Amino acid sequence: MSAISLRKPAIALISGSIRDGSFNTKLASAAERIASSLGAKTDLVDLSAYDLPVYNQDFEANNGIPKAAAELKTRLGEQDAWIVASPEYNGFPTPLLVNTFTWLSRGDPQGQMYATFSGKTAIVLSSSPGAMGGMRSLNPLGTLLANCGTNVLAPSVAVGGAFKAFDDSGDLVDERQKKMLELAVESVFLTARDVANREVTCTLIRQHLTPGEYGGVSLPEGS
Repeated sequence: MSAISLRKPAIALISGSIRDGSFNTKLASAAERIASSLGAKTDLVDLSAYDLPVYNQDFEANNGIPKAAAELKTRLGEQDAWIVASPEYNGFPTPLLVNTFTWLSRGDPQGQMYATFSGKTAIVLSSSPGAMGGMRSLNPLGTLLANCGTNVLAPSVAVGGAFKAFDDSGDLVDERQKKMLELAVESVFLTARDVANREVTCTLIRQHLTPGEYGGVSLPEGS
């Protein structure tokens, strides 16, 4: 029997803040290092590289999808999973993220609404100087992604006291917060890996689970 190789899941990490020294960019970077150590192919996305106008239907009708939006759609559409970290703005994710996701939801082929989001697995994170760590933004952010067809997993992380939360290398100082982040990233990694290799896994199962004499199933030795 030929060997079956599993594809590494591709995970994009997106910060909803483009501020210099952003805590959420630090959090996304910390999550990137964890995902990479697990074996994921990671892509840390800098939204400042995509100068998107505020979404306006008249603009779209007159100008079409901006080149930057089309490029970002392609880049994120190639990923298996997204890890999104956002500050809290009045209990919601940032206008930057909302506008970005609005443009990502546009310009899909006929009959393929939310094509960029469909089939993606995601987790949401937040960091803030406040004690709650931007926690109030997590549910709205998760709902926004889920409404667009993303499978948003339950594990989430809100890092409070952000001014003192990261060491000089950008890793979390608090061991409990670090463990929570590791578990959340591991959950999206494992789910994305399973989805990315579903066809290969099904082939492997079909090779080993064969009908028995009376219609039962024979399992490989040692199972």
